Amino acid sequence: MTNLPDLDLCTDGAAMQAQLQAMLPGFADGSLRIDALGVSSVRRNTSQQRNPRRLTLCYDLAVHEPVSGRRGVQWLYAEVFRDDVDAVASAARQRGPLTPPAFGEPLVHLPHLRMLLWALPNDPGLPQLSTLLDPVRAAAVVPGAGSAGVRIELLRYAPEQRATLRYTLPGRAGAAPSQVYAKTFRDGRAGAIAARFRHFWQAARGDATAPLVAEPLGCDEGLRTVWQAPAAGVPLRDTLGEADAPRWMAGVARALARLHAAPLAPTATATPRSVAHWVDEVDRRRRKIARIDAALAPRAQHIAETLRAHAPRHLQRPMSLIHGDWHLDQVWVQGDRLLLFDFDEFTLGDPMEDLAEFVLKLEQLERHDLRAARGSALASVLIAHYRAAAPQRFDAAALAWHLAIQSLLQASRAFIYQQPDWQRTLERRLAACEVRTAALRDL
Repeated sequence: MTNLPDLDLCTDGAAMQAQLQAMLPGFADGSLRIDALGVSSVRRNTSQQRNPRRLTLCYDLAVHEPVSGRRGVQWLYAEVFRDDVDAVASAARQRGPLTPPAFGEPLVHLPHLRMLLWALPNDPGLPQLSTLLDPVRAAAVVPGAGSAGVRIELLRYAPEQRATLRYTLPGRAGAAPSQVYAKTFRDGRAGAIAARFRHFWQAARGDATAPLVAEPLGCDEGLRTVWQAPAAGVPLRDTLGEADAPRWMAGVARALARLHAAPLAPTATATPRSVAHWVDEVDRRRRKIARIDAALAPRAQHIAETLRAHAPRHLQRPMSLIHGDWHLDQVWVQGDRLLLFDFDEFTLGDPMEDLAEFVLKLEQLERHDLRAARGSALASVLIAHYRAAAPQRFDAAALAWHLAIQSLLQASRAFIYQQPDWQRTLERRLAACEVRTAALRDL
């Protein structure tokens, strides 16, 4: 295949600012000016069979209109394809009417980059954004908004998958403005997520030892959206250097144990995280690392073989409800209680997976926020208290196996998400994974 676009160009903010200024309709003639451009949500793919797109990412454009003086932000979702994208662009335009964005055209094809650019609120996987990002239409669906105007902020955006928005509602009769948060999804999981928040909200009201959640305000199945009130508190990661950090780790362990025992349904579309699932995933990551850097292939192969060899001993572990995305940023501190976030990924799996993911992220902070021994010490507290809270679910060998797997995932994500200096980060994380994998022999 020839004449593939330079992916480094596509992720270079300054270069793409110049490219888009020169190529976008409404911008090329100077009617609109890009004052600044940010790059986010970068995801790179190496598999030609699994995904026709080599790269997806977002551009955050600060735009002004010189004639009117109007200024604002325009998000663009970019897809960079392996092959000619003419047919894809034509099909996208024929699927239905697109919504005019604040600036520019709703869908633009840049052939020299093999790129499609969707201007929000247009997103091929989240058509409800045309309602949720429109102040007039949103006022009719946001709880408590009534007919009043709302101010909308897009806080987080995973193209074609999910988005988090904040609505500020004007106060009535002199009252202060209020806020409502929304999380919207590609699939129909909103109802199940709302039920999870209701469960934990009710549990917290009747039990002072239960973790808190933001107050659920309802669910709109048609818009695939969950509504919640604001939550006050301090991110858990900001407390880790304090004397109370071990106490919070004990609380995290107990909260996780309660979550694993909750009578709730997993996400219907989520793949159960069985031993077989993880063996397949390990092999997929091995192949990905080999495509990224052939010199790393033998090391990735040895890791995969070792993890596969240790898999049979975990086949009899019963699966239960797990969080599926359990890490530091899912927990805040509010007064003397913990506050939990993000119930999107509940599925069936081994509880040691959740514990391993949190431990690994906690230990990684040693390179940034904590002194060398702090992260490991807090991880030990977390493990000990989870073991005490849920002895029937704890298994040291399964935890070690999942720690090695999570370490391998972290290595490949350095490339997938194009993290700064990803080559060095990938190699460093792969080395850490080798240490984890070698330790399995002693269990």
